[in-house]
Amino acid sequence: MAVRYQPFLQTLCERSPGLHVAGGAVKDRLLGMPVADVDIVIPPGEEGIAARFAEWTGAARVSFRQDEPERSTERVLVQAADGLLCFDFTRQRGSSIEEDLAERDFTVTAMALPLEAFVGADFSRLVDPLGGRPDLRDRMIRAVSDGSFRRDPLRLLRAFRLAAELGFTIEPSTLERVRRDRALLAGSAGERVRDEVFRILETTPCHPVIEAMDRIGLLESVFPGLSAMKGVEQGGHHGLDVWSHTLLCLRELEGIITEPREEFGDAAADFADYLAGGFVRGRSRSALVKLAALLHDSGKPGRATRGAGGETRFHGHAAAGGPVVDSVAERLRLASAERDYLGLLVSSHMHLVHLMAQPSRTKKSVLGFFRRYGEDYRALLLLFAADTRATTGPKMTPEKTRQIRATVEEMLRVFERELKPRLREPPLVSGRDLMERFGLGEGPLIGEILRDLEEARLEGRLRDREAALQYAAGLLKNRG
Repeated sequence: MAVRYQPFLQTLCERSPGLHVAGGAVKDRLLGMPVADVDIVIPPGEEGIAARFAEWTGAARVSFRQDEPERSTERVLVQAADGLLCFDFTRQRGSSIEEDLAERDFTVTAMALPLEAFVGADFSRLVDPLGGRPDLRDRMIRAVSDGSFRRDPLRLLRAFRLAAELGFTIEPSTLERVRRDRALLAGSAGERVRDEVFRILETTPCHPVIEAMDRIGLLESVFPGLSAMKGVEQGGHHGLDVWSHTLLCLRELEGIITEPREEFGDAAADFADYLAGGFVRGRSRSALVKLAALLHDSGKPGRATRGAGGETRFHGHAAAGGPVVDSVAERLRLASAERDYLGLLVSSHMHLVHLMAQPSRTKKSVLGFFRRYGEDYRALLLLFAADTRATTGPKMTPEKTRQIRATVEEMLRVFERELKPRLREPPLVSGRDLMERFGLGEGPLIGEILRDLEEARLEGRLRDREAALQYAAGLLKNRG
């Protein structure tokens, strides 16, 4: 932190004495962790300091954001050699820094240091009226007051986000306040809820925190549609009800993400790179796939029927999860690309299950899976492996685990050895070739034939230009 922020904070010390650094930056400094941003508390009479700081540092802009009700922040982003540095300027609440800290969320983020002490790492000047440093030592998340969550209900989620990121435990009386005030979260802005939820999902493992949120009733306040899965029995080879299976699916998914080589062998690095990407900065595919795991069976409650033998069936449940996906995407204000991605994973999560159930599946059907989903086959393979492991629950056996891995290995072998090399090769013929050879004019027929030719090439049935043209002649003859 010192190397990145030091020169800018030193300038601020010299030109504006009397400032404090508070919140997460102090917590991170005490823990020896990297500092993501610096929260600077502005005492009365120092208005305009953010704009002046931006001028001194050559910052591109000053932005304003509403972090909490009745508390605005002026954010200054400074371009440094190794990226953007974030400085948040907030007005001091109350007549002293101690009064300001008493209005914050948790004891571990309700500490402050005079700016010059923060720069010099002089922790003897720590302002800690609420016992944050002992709670840091004890790895404990504790609300600063009984009314903390009522002042800003987003803090209900933030408690679990901090627990996830730091590996801390939420103190019992704070948990009881979460239980008491959990319904208040419904009034929080979707964007703020989204950011906290995704910071939880970005941690691995996050399933212990998700399960804790469920036990206390907070998860229902974030995702109202998920509660319908509770108590829906599945019977047959399923060892758990729908919701317990869902939580186990997330747990299994995170196990695979943590140790991808066990499932994907030499393709593990490729999967890791894919999961690290995303559609919006700060929200990775990894987090979205975890969210998809929570939603993948959300269509089951409305599709439950009894078979002739009394078994429970859920025909069409994958597609039936669409409304729940849309509701969650709307609640979290997800980008349209993220909404589409979630919808794809939930609606298609049974494709591999059905494909693998075919006793005589064809190479065409396997290659068709990869062609249909493109690079997103990786997410569906992940979900397939986690979902299948979680289906039997406590009935899972080493033999079943071997079967799942063999299925994944088979799919990857087909992709790596047969499809991937062909994807690098150009098509055997072009639309111009077809028009010249068969006297065709421009139109949709050309595109249809090219798609059929490409499918045959990728399946290995066509290997040269002349064979492709002969195949095209047969297609045209069959079309009359």
